[in-house]
Amino acid sequence: MEEYKIDRAETLRYLGYRGQEIDLETLDRLDRMTALCLSTAKPKYTYERFGFEFTSDGVRLLGADVILRGGDLRAHLTGARELYLCAATLGHDCDRLSMRLEARSIADAVVFNAASVSLIEDVSNRAQAEINESAEKRGLAVGGRYSPGYGDFPLTQQRDVLRLLRAEERLGITLTDGCLMLPRKSVTGVIGLYEDKPDERVSCAVCSMRDWCEFRKGGDHCG
Repeated sequence: MEEYKIDRAETLRYLGYRGQEIDLETLDRLDRMTALCLSTAKPKYTYERFGFEFTSDGVRLLGADVILRGGDLRAHLTGARELYLCAATLGHDCDRLSMRLEARSIADAVVFNAASVSLIEDVSNRAQAEINESAEKRGLAVGGRYSPGYGDFPLTQQRDVLRLLRAEERLGITLTDGCLMLPRKSVTGVIGLYEDKPDERVSCAVCSMRDWCEFRKGGDHCG
């Protein structure tokens, strides 16, 4: 399998760079933290396919006795024939190292965090590429990821998504009382399968990096 990658340009964008010149000290820190992230992370992902039907308040997963609630998710899946639940993580070692870096050097910790965001996106994309390959063999197209906590899709439904994926057993992902995932660099999503690929506008609402995005925190966006 091809090794996971951390995109330098994406990492710099998460750090707030917009084409300005980068000094040698920052480049050195970027290289060090990128290498440290790649050597520390233990990327994993999993996914499962479900049939579903629309209900008045969301979508019911067939054979699972679970309703994923929210009109926004219903709209996101309009036209879909099936869906996948997916989850990805970098593992607990990245969290532990991030906390140690915060105590030692905030600058290192910020760059390490940005590299981690870039890496979890690559892991999530790897999972979606596998789903897409399987879907194409069946003549179907894959839509974008939509995660609990986006729009009116309740964050509490992380419990259902992770349980159905057996994510604690497979990936080591658990939830806090507030339904935040541990390890922190973990992503879940609902992905629809369509006969024709939907025309989706990329926005913060459907971006897997929404919770960590420095653009969004500053009132900006990456698009």
